[in-house]
Amino acid sequence: MSLKEEIRKIVQVQNIDSRIHKLKLEKETLIPEQLQKLKEEFESKKENLASFEEDFKKIQLKKKESEVELASKEDVLRKAQADLYKLKTNKEYQAKLTEIGSLKADISVAEEDVLIAMDDIENCKKTLEAQKADLAAEEKLYKDKQSETANTLKDFEAQISSLNNERNNYAKEVEPKTLAKYDDLLVKRHGLAAVPVVGNNCGACHILLNHQQINEIKMYADLVICGNCVRILYIPEDLE
Repeated sequence: MSLKEEIRKIVQVQNIDSRIHKLKLEKETLIPEQLQKLKEEFESKKENLASFEEDFKKIQLKKKESEVELASKEDVLRKAQADLYKLKTNKEYQAKLTEIGSLKADISVAEEDVLIAMDDIENCKKTLEAQKADLAAEEKLYKDKQSETANTLKDFEAQISSLNNERNNYAKEVEPKTLAKYDDLLVKRHGLAAVPVVGNNCGACHILLNHQQINEIKMYADLVICGNCVRILYIPEDLE
């Protein structure tokens, strides 16, 4: 096979390598990143729900404490009211009435605390239900994405495997020495080892090529490497 034919095969191999690289990039970075973002959003909402549930428990506990305090004050009030009938002097009677008035004021405050706690609990229940529904939706989205990602990764692996087979079919027709040079440059030049001549310029770094370099490329006796960006040069029209 002539060098021109080998370069034609190399260009085809490079096109396949580019597609493989793109698929691998998406498989190894983009898709996992999307999945990780969904996971983080799900975990964040899960943590928020757990925190809210703790706050809800505190409100419930506060209500119970307020109810216990209210019951205690009501019990003291009942005893104070019962004591009224046991008192013998007007002074004692007036003091007990003052005590009862103070207890009633305290009970009124305690009753208000209970009512506020009940309102807080009712509002928290609604918020809690909304957060649970939101978390359930987020969990479903995350699990669906997990399943979708697993299928997508399998599809990518199948595509990559198919492209590797196609690549091998082209690569096996290239001389080992030429293919080794291409593979080496592919790594060193970040996925772009062979570039076309555009006008009289390198298609990658755009440096102007002289007539001798153009003629050497057209002869296809040896690989011609760009002296500036170190890539294999070819003339597209020659490969058509």
